[in-house]
Amino acid sequence: MLQQHLQDTYQYLFDAAHRALRDGGSFAPFGAGIRKTGEQIHTNVDLPIDQSAPADHISGLIAGFRLDDQENGLIAAGLVFDGRASSDDAAALCFHIEVANGQAVEVIVPYARRDPAEIAFDEPQITAVAAEIFAEVM
Repeated sequence: MLQQHLQDTYQYLFDAAHRALRDGGSFAPFGAGIRKTGEQIHTNVDLPIDQSAPADHISGLIAGFRLDDQENGLIAAGLVFDGRASSDDAAALCFHIEVANGQAVEVIVPYARRDPAEIAFDEPQITAVAAEIFAEVM
């Protein structure tokens, strides 16, 4: 069941990121999660773009997920940002997704913009990584 929550969170994030790229060209990092009640949540961090970096948004998202988990209980959570693939420096959607048991994956999906409204995605590159959202905080 947790594997399905991982997939559902990835699909939600991918669809929302794809719409954002298609509609506006780029976007600030954002996240999504599934609460123990089954409720799907969408979250972002309200930081001034001219005074913040993607890492600031990502840190804020992780802190927000941890707080939401304490208050409401999360089954899965993840975030996405518009970045670069390390393999060939191609434009890529970069995901970090976790389930509550600590299983975490990084998914890199390279893409090429054919025209402003058409984006061609390459095969996702999936790697198991260390948990950051559901990790024990010292």
